[in-house]
Amino acid sequence: MNKNRASVEDIQAYWNSRAGLGQWAGSRDVPAKQLEIEAIASHARDGQRILDVGCGNGVTAIELARRFAADVTGVDYASEMVTMATKLAAGQDLRGKARFLIGDVTSLAATPAGPYDLIYTERTLINLADWKTQKAAIETITSRLADGGVYAMCENSQDGLDKLNLFRNRAGLPKIEPPWHNRYLRDEEIDEVALPNVKLDGCVYYSSTYYFLSRVVNAWEAAQSGKDPDYDAPVNQLALKLPPIGDFGQGRLWLWRKVT
Repeated sequence: MNKNRASVEDIQAYWNSRAGLGQWAGSRDVPAKQLEIEAIASHARDGQRILDVGCGNGVTAIELARRFAADVTGVDYASEMVTMATKLAAGQDLRGKARFLIGDVTSLAATPAGPYDLIYTERTLINLADWKTQKAAIETITSRLADGGVYAMCENSQDGLDKLNLFRNRAGLPKIEPPWHNRYLRDEEIDEVALPNVKLDGCVYYSSTYYFLSRVVNAWEAAQSGKDPDYDAPVNQLALKLPPIGDFGQGRLWLWRKVT
């Protein structure tokens, strides 16, 4: 399927179909998911009101409510994901609260108004069709921030993927393309965003080491043996213990802060 022709309904149906996959619902790459959770959790604190926009089956939101005495609300437009998130949260031993609602990142009309101390997206904006819609979503999300609040935009970067593909090309590996339902963000687009009372604090390249070791080193070693790369390979596990180096790899965390 041509990702440029993917409809909202196509993408919504795709995510509904993955609702029952547990920790694999968002991606088969569990170590990458672990890195995302840690990057987002580093900005969570006790007592916060937190909003997860595009919560999927709630894995990250539930983990935050487990670690912090925070009030976490997750919203997603895939109803099956919301149903599964509610089931996963039931009976959990949580320090905080976690609830899940059907909501749309492009409007947030059905979402409690907030304001929120921390809002995050985790590979949510990349499911929107074009930059115009993605930019409007950033504006909508940041409008819900409390003074001093942070929007942790954990999304995929086309520039980071392009840099990763340069290494793969030198290693004789095929180019990685974004999935059909994704439109990755570009640095030049984000640099152009100007929002009232909101500033971009910076970008954290939290995944660089992991993507280099998993998508270049591990992929090259697997290719020599004629095998598919294993996400649980020892080199991938090593990558989880090492600090991020460089600015390649698609996973990035942009930090937007509400200022007065």
